[in-house]
Amino acid sequence: MTTTTNHTSELDTWLPDQQVVEDVRRIVQAESQGQLEFDSGTTTVPSGTAYEVVSKAFIKQPSNIGFGSCFRAVVAIGEVAEANGILKSEFGFATAWYSDSGNLITTDFSEVTPV
Repeated sequence: MTTTTNHTSELDTWLPDQQVVEDVRRIVQAESQGQLEFDSGTTTVPSGTAYEVVSKAFIKQPSNIGFGSCFRAVVAIGEVAEANGILKSEFGFATAWYSDSGNLITTDFSEVTPV
């Protein structure tokens, strides 16, 4: 019988937290020059900001739906706080989408915790 610990370990092997954090940091700092655009306006993310993976998942679906089978990782940008079971982040969240082979497809940014 496979345990949750085994699944988590396998997920971390397929898509390491360090890779996800490096990808998101590169996008925020190098490609976006530390500027994130939200509905409420522009947020500046300082270069020394902490990034933390708050969730990762493998999604199995047909190839003609969304990105097909893929990985999704949610990263908090800045300090993380929890209030009544809801995560809040100092600057926002990034959702990084990866192919089933681990290549970054795209990244979305949000002020609130993505669902």
